[in-house]
Amino acid sequence: MTAAPARVGGPSPRDRSKKKAEEQDKARRRTAGAERAYARRAQRAQNLRGAAAAPQQKPVSKAPFVVLVMLVLGAGVAGIMYFSTQAAADTYRLQEAKAEAEKLTLRMEQLRREVALLESPTDLARRATEMGLVEPTNPARLRQNPDGSIEEFGKPSAPTKSTPPPPPSSESPVPPAGQTPPAGNQTPPAGG
Repeated sequence: MTAAPARVGGPSPRDRSKKKAEEQDKARRRTAGAERAYARRAQRAQNLRGAAAAPQQKPVSKAPFVVLVMLVLGAGVAGIMYFSTQAAADTYRLQEAKAEAEKLTLRMEQLRREVALLESPTDLARRATEMGLVEPTNPARLRQNPDGSIEEFGKPSAPTKSTPPPPPSSESPVPPAGQTPPAGNQTPPAGG
């Protein structure tokens, strides 16, 4: 078998096989980094050819995003201002409530002192005599026995009624010379 004659002016089949062998030898001699560089170069060339052929796209408007960001910021500032004013108002209300609580505490203490004075035995005795009540001279006493029965000791006697003192008047009576005024209407001495 003989090889086919070569055409005039065209590459011979031997030349093609030689060219392929040379390319394979070159590919074997390239490093991995060189291969990546060639691949990137081919990709850029393809992108340049594709970009020229592709139609130009419209630029995307950023206005809706800017408006949204402005609305969010405005709502945040308004919220901060609202909560700040509410906190200030709450502080004033808290101060007023504390002042009211202190006032009521003082009033409660004053009422407790008045009740303690009115419950004192000396004040009770004074008011009882003002109302005309008298203390019995010989009161009866009761005692409960261990069996549950009650025993009476002493003979109760009716108290002698004295005339009740006159009701206190708004005018203070002038005592005679040399006597001191009653304990309830004491006036401080003049001059010191």
